[in-house]
Amino acid sequence: MRASAALRRVAPGDPFRVAVGNRAYLAGSAHRAFPESIPDAGESIPVLQAEGGRGAELASAVRSAVDDTLPEYGGVVLRGLGLAAKEDFEALMRGLGYERFGYTGGIAVRRGGSGFVLDASDEDARITLSPHNEMSYLPDHPRRVFFFCATAASAGGEVPVNDVRETARIIPGEVLAEFRSRGVMYHRNLPRESGRGQRGWMDTFGTGDRDAVARRLESSGYRCRWVGDRLQYSYVHGAFTVHEETAEELWFNQVTELHCSYWRSHPDFAGDLPDHAYPATTAYGDGGGIDEDLVSFLRGALWRTARAVRMRRGDVLALDNRVVQHGRFAFEGEREHFVALTR
Repeated sequence: MRASAALRRVAPGDPFRVAVGNRAYLAGSAHRAFPESIPDAGESIPVLQAEGGRGAELASAVRSAVDDTLPEYGGVVLRGLGLAAKEDFEALMRGLGYERFGYTGGIAVRRGGSGFVLDASDEDARITLSPHNEMSYLPDHPRRVFFFCATAASAGGEVPVNDVRETARIIPGEVLAEFRSRGVMYHRNLPRESGRGQRGWMDTFGTGDRDAVARRLESSGYRCRWVGDRLQYSYVHGAFTVHEETAEELWFNQVTELHCSYWRSHPDFAGDLPDHAYPATTAYGDGGGIDEDLVSFLRGALWRTARAVRMRRGDVLALDNRVVQHGRFAFEGEREHFVALTR
């Protein structure tokens, strides 16, 4: 008789550390606020091993495990699910029963499709992506983020995870108060088509109709203009959100990762362009500039409270996107990860 589906907690594996300070192509990493390295996630992100079951039965067990674990830990690694390819992950995500969250308006360089599953990131493998909350720069955002490792990198490629509640505790109160009062202004500068290091406006909005894009932006209260085939727009968004289930106020923005200094550290962009010439930049909500030393300090604060998850082939990492950030370390080899966003 086939055993019913179950998930049991197992040891996370041997401890390790990953270097962060002075890392190539990591914006701000020479700043004094950056740690030299970060430790593995250890027991802070539980690892659950599947035992028995498949199909709907396994999906039901996974759904229960995610719903039970995320409120306490903010994340969980699911192992031994029998997933080998993108199609398997797609089938699992559909079986979990969560509502799919689309990627319209998103900035990450990634390939998408008509289903649940997207490429995790097509960004240059040399670049380390700092911890961030997915789509926290938009009024609406996914509540859960699921990552699937189809192929592990031969070296590097760990997923840094970070609890924003811990980060907020080490950001000076006056800094938090200023962002709470002034908010964040996001500037975007998009080419027509996607390219290395930047996502085009046709992929961002799923249409090549300039008038439809302009109407959408203007109906949201965004300021936009066309410069040839490039779309430039800006809008103001809060630096915090409130968790719907716990009522906690959370530091929730991409004031650091969408700052122009990210692209100044990018191998495919010149380092001396005006701020607004890059794919994105940030300012205070009233338009005032944010001191670049403060941006680097805030990046360092995210890394100081971050931990690393080393995913194996077939693993799924589920995160509460409002509480736990994710990123990606630079890597070597043929790393292939996929992502699914849900409400």
